[in-house]
Amino acid sequence: MGKKEKSVSEELDDLRKSNQSFSENDPLHFFIGIILLGAGLFMLSKRVMVHNSWYIWRIGSFNLSSGTVVIPLLIGIIWYFANPKSVIPKIFIILGIVFIVATIIMSVRISFVTTSMFDYILILGMAAAGSGLLLKTVFKKRS
Repeated sequence: MGKKEKSVSEELDDLRKSNQSFSENDPLHFFIGIILLGAGLFMLSKRVMVHNSWYIWRIGSFNLSSGTVVIPLLIGIIWYFANPKSVIPKIFIILGIVFIVATIIMSVRISFVTTSMFDYILILGMAAAGSGLLLKTVFKKRS
C-alpha cells in the first residue's frame, strides 16, 4: 500500500473542510427553504375551508346574539357627543370596537377538507423541511 493511512484527527479535519464548503450555499438553502415552506403552507391553505355563522355569547344562562355587541359602541358614541371631555365614553367606544372584532373572529369556523394521507404527509413534510432550512440559515453561527 503506497498511500499513508490517515489518522482520526486528519479524517475529522477533512470532514470539517468539506462541511465548510457545503455551508457556503446559505443563500441557496434560504431560498429553497422559503420555496418549500411557501409551497407547503399554500397546499395546506388549499385544504382548509373557512365558514362563518352567527355567534351567540353565553353569559351563564343568558344568551347574547352577535348583534348586541354593537350596543356598547352606540352608547359610547352617544355619550361622547353629549360629553366629549369625559374618559368613560372613550372606554365604551374602545370596548365596543374590541367586542365587534372579537365577535367577527369568534364567528369564523375552520375545518379541514378530507385529503389523502400522502398529500397530508407531503404538505407537512414540505413545511417542516422549509422551516428547517430557514432556521438553519437564520440561526447559523457566523465566524
